[in-house]
Amino acid sequence: MSDLKTVKTVILDPSDSGLLSIKLAAVNNNVRFSILEILRDFERVNKTKEGSFKKEPLYSREINSILLNNYNINITPQMLGQHLKQLVEAELIEEIVVKKEVPNKIGRRNVKGFILKEDAFEDLFLDVSFLSDELLTFFNLYKSNQRFSDGEHCVLTIFNGEDKGKTFKVHKDETVLIGRKSNFNANDLASFTILLDNSYSTVSNVSKPHLKLFYKDDGWHILDEGSSNGTYIADKKVPIGIVTKLKANSFLKLSRGNGGAVIYCSF
Repeated sequence: MSDLKTVKTVILDPSDSGLLSIKLAAVNNNVRFSILEILRDFERVNKTKEGSFKKEPLYSREINSILLNNYNINITPQMLGQHLKQLVEAELIEEIVVKKEVPNKIGRRNVKGFILKEDAFEDLFLDVSFLSDELLTFFNLYKSNQRFSDGEHCVLTIFNGEDKGKTFKVHKDETVLIGRKSNFNANDLASFTILLDNSYSTVSNVSKPHLKLFYKDDGWHILDEGSSNGTYIADKKVPIGIVTKLKANSFLKLSRGNGGAVIYCSF
């Protein structure tokens, strides 16, 4: 490890990285996935360009009615409340007050509706502006990643692009370099190199590795010594030339925008 610049170490912790796993888990349920679709469809019809709504957001009883009539899903209001609570806690939907202090049998209460959270999937680095089976694919990738977790390895799974679904195990004794293939073949390099397809066009190639990953002292760390387009954790750019400690269940983005690679790391 003598070549690693470990004078300073930073820990990027802009949010609870466990929330990312919670989001993926939240969509892996038929009822919750249907609720997200219902709110998406409502938004498509009723949301204006200015961001306001032509109609009041859907109440829970309206969502329950649509689940029954359109999806043949018959659940109690209490069970629906639990599903809505899980989606709110996963920060996929928002609960907003649409009517204040409406009288009912036990006094006065606020009436609340539900909308999709605008930045629901932003911290996964995934271009999810619509809901489809693709979200379930993301959860399947997450589950596949978790099967390899053993406490001795950092498990990396590619979540987008040509290499989507590929998983790599890095042992605590190894330092790996991650970069785009460029003109290299797998046989030209040692086993401690992770080669990404050249279609990840904004990722630095392996002759100037985009990233180093290694275990040191008490955890897993990354080092971006000067990649062309930067490395990001939870939408925060990793400082160049400074060792950065990873939290478990983190999404890395090697470069922003088109041509970048999204990598899920668990340990």
